Amino acid sequence: MQQLSQTLIVMGVAGSGKSTVGQLLAKALNYPFLEGDDFHSAEAKALMASGTPLTSTLRQQWVDRLAATLAQQAEKAQSCVLSYSGLIASQRQQLRAACQQPQFIYLQGPVQLLAERLAKRSDHYMPASLLQSQLDSMQSSEFEPDVQPFSIDQPPGKLLQEIVHWLKQSSR
Repeated sequence: MQQLSQTLIVMGVAGSGKSTVGQLLAKALNYPFLEGDDFHSAEAKALMASGTPLTSTLRQQWVDRLAATLAQQAEKAQSCVLSYSGLIASQRQQLRAACQQPQFIYLQGPVQLLAERLAKRSDHYMPASLLQSQLDSMQSSEFEPDVQPFSIDQPPGKLLQEIVHWLKQSSR
């Protein structure tokens, strides 16, 4: 049975390059790109901008919106790339159920590199002060076979090449 659409979820903590890599991947595959940050409520963005981690309720509402969007994409048999932190295992499972067989691309890197990247950002509401909170919240994906880790200690173009190569290998 041929899969009609493909859902790729680029996940990782703040500063891992989810948006940059997700946009590059979407362009390379000619898929729509869904910026996970765009699905946050104004309240959630304001909290994060003030340096306050999201409550579990606000995070769940965000994931519910993401899941509904992925379900709509799947219903239309429309492939897509989503950027999403992916911190909570049960919420990753919720996204799996919404679109059936997504592939998670987990961008990982040293804390120092993540912090350096966040310190250089000026156009984002997420402050570097929340990095540790995200790292503390990130639940292991070790036993989730559809989650593939990639190291961010390389240029985005090189990382994109690795991801595309992995996708080709995994589709065989």
